Amino acid sequence: MTRPNFFIVGAPKCGTTAMDHYLKQHPDIYMAKKELHYFGSDLPMKNRIKESEYLEHFKHSNDKKIIGESSVWYLYSRMAAKEIHEFAPDAKILIMLRNPVTLLPSLHSERIYNGNDDVSDFETAINLDEDRKKGLRQPVCADYNMLPPYKETGLFYEQVKRYTNLFGRANVHIIIFEELIKNPTLYTKQVFKFLELNEDVPLICDKINAGKKIRNLWLHRIIKTPGLVVKKIIRLLIPSKSLRHRIMSTLLKKNTNIESKRNLNEQLNDRLYAYYQNDINLLETLIGRNLYGWYSPTRNIYASND
Repeated sequence: MTRPNFFIVGAPKCGTTAMDHYLKQHPDIYMAKKELHYFGSDLPMKNRIKESEYLEHFKHSNDKKIIGESSVWYLYSRMAAKEIHEFAPDAKILIMLRNPVTLLPSLHSERIYNGNDDVSDFETAINLDEDRKKGLRQPVCADYNMLPPYKETGLFYEQVKRYTNLFGRANVHIIIFEELIKNPTLYTKQVFKFLELNEDVPLICDKINAGKKIRNLWLHRIIKTPGLVVKKIIRLLIPSKSLRHRIMSTLLKKNTNIESKRNLNEQLNDRLYAYYQNDINLLETLIGRNLYGWYSPTRNIYASND
């Protein structure tokens, strides 16, 4: 059965959804359903698919040269790199990175939207990292048995090093989110080159997966993660499945705004930059890139939620 030979491994909120969409436009690339998360046995996912189910997602690849998948928590996972290497040792790896200080509020917004966090205040949520690592104050998540810590998600040095050590630097391509959003066509074509494909392919690089802000968190959680009792009541009141879906979809849209920026207070901003400074310095040396925009604290910085 056909196996993937290309993996976008994360990080979350770094443009992986957009890149997955752009790559699908190339005639020699097949990208499976996003976020399969078959690898990463240490990830606290609630539902993990079997190998046979995983491979089913590639059965329609039609002998494409590049057969890939994108799962953003493979980078954070301590086991995924080794497991992918054992599964496909000659695979090409794409890693997408972003200033962690702007990544975290974007990740928090997405978790609120997806029903994977129930603490609406960003600073309160990240301050719960240590308690949640101990199993305390865990939200009733849609996707996780235990919520991966916010701040550790942005410690990229060891995460990237696992992949470069196993696959070799030549087989690991790294894209910086802040550069991608300025010129998505250029950086997508660089990926084509990395994959040894024709770069002269017309692309439509529209904005994908914009950040979202919830108006009423209580209503949102009922829509996204209703309990069994709520489901029974809704089914009793609205017997028609199609009508239920239309109503819920309408409520979801009306309860959601597009959020482009979030203002971080100076104290929190400086604290996060201090937390990540050493890791960013190590990452610069590892990947041979100057990440000067990541480690210089800027007063009143705005964190994009793209």
